[in-house]
Amino acid sequence: MMFNQVKWPRWLNKRLLPHFLFWLFYVLFFGSIYGKYGNDYRWYLLESLCMLPFVMLATYVTIYAILPFYLQRKKLLVTVVLIIILLFFVTLGERIFLRLLNSLPITAESLFGVTFLYLLLETNFMVFIAFAIKIVKKWFEQQNEKHEMEKRNLQTELNLLKSQLHPHFLFNTMNNLYALSLEKSAKTSEGIAKMSDLLRSVLYECNESEIPLEKEIRLIENFIDLEKLRYANRLQLEFTVKGDVGRFKIAPMLLYTFVENCFKHGSRNDPGNPFIRIHIDATGDDFLFQAENSISASVIQKRKNTEGGVGLINAKKRLEIIYGNQYRLAINEGEKRFAVRLTICKRDGETAHQ
Repeated sequence: MMFNQVKWPRWLNKRLLPHFLFWLFYVLFFGSIYGKYGNDYRWYLLESLCMLPFVMLATYVTIYAILPFYLQRKKLLVTVVLIIILLFFVTLGERIFLRLLNSLPITAESLFGVTFLYLLLETNFMVFIAFAIKIVKKWFEQQNEKHEMEKRNLQTELNLLKSQLHPHFLFNTMNNLYALSLEKSAKTSEGIAKMSDLLRSVLYECNESEIPLEKEIRLIENFIDLEKLRYANRLQLEFTVKGDVGRFKIAPMLLYTFVENCFKHGSRNDPGNPFIRIHIDATGDDFLFQAENSISASVIQKRKNTEGGVGLINAKKRLEIIYGNQYRLAINEGEKRFAVRLTICKRDGETAHQ
C-alpha cells in the first residue's frame, strides 16, 4: 500500500501529526544550524533533541495557559511579565542541563553568558512561532463562529419573515372572498375553490428555501383567476411568460408578493379601468420579472405618508437575505402607474436558480 493511501486516524491527523512535524522541524533546523558551524551534526542534533522537552514546556505553557489568560483578562503587562519569567527559567534549566550533560561545573558565571543568550533566543523563536500559529488559528475560529452566527441570525430572520408571510397571505385572500360574499356573487363558490387551491399551494408547496418557478407561476395564476372573479371585464390584464421556466428556482411567494401588490394597492383602488401588466422572462441566464399597474391619486397620496405595505417590505428583506448582491430591484412610481423590475443574477458562474 502506498504511503499516501494510508488512512490515518482522524485524531492523529488533527492533533498529534501537526505537533510532531512542528517539533521535528525544531530538532532538524537548530541541529543543522549549530552542526554546520560546529562541524558535528550528530552531536548538535542530539543536543537539540535533549533541549526539546524544555522548549516544549515553554511553548505549551505559553499557548495553553498564558494565552487563554490574556484572552480572558486582557491584561497585556501581566501577560508579558509571565512570558518573560517563563522563558528565563526554562532557558536557565536548559543551561544547567547542558552543563550536566557535558560534565561541566555549574557556577553563576558559567550559566549566564553568550550560550544562555543563544538558548533564550532559540526557545523564544519556537515559542513565538507557536504563539503566532495559535493566534492565527484563534482568529480563523472566531471568524468562522462569527460567520456561522450571522448565518443563524439570517436564517432566523428569514424564518420570521416567512412566518409573517403566510398570515399576510391568508388575510388578503380572505378579503377577496369577503368582497365576493358582500356582492352576493354567484361566483363565491368558485372563489372558495380558488382560495382552497391557493392555501394548498402555500401550506404544502412553499416550505422549501427555493421552489421551481413553475410552482410560483401556478400560484400567481390561481391568484389572478381569483381576482378576475371580482373585476370581470373591467380589468385590463396582461400576463406573459417567456423561456424555459423548468430550469429555474426561486424563493417561494417572492414574485407572488409583487403581483398581489399590483392588485391590492393599485387596481382595487382604481374606480376607472385599471390595468396590470406582468412579464416573466426566463430566456437568459439572468431571471427577469416585471410588473406594472395603474394607481389612483388617493393611493399616491397614501404612499407619500408611508414606507409601503408589509408585503413589499417583507419581499425586500427576503431578497437581501437570500440573494445578497445577486439581485437588482427597481421600483418606479409615476403619477398614474407603479412599476417593479426584478433581476436575479448569475451566482458563481451558474444561474442563481439552478
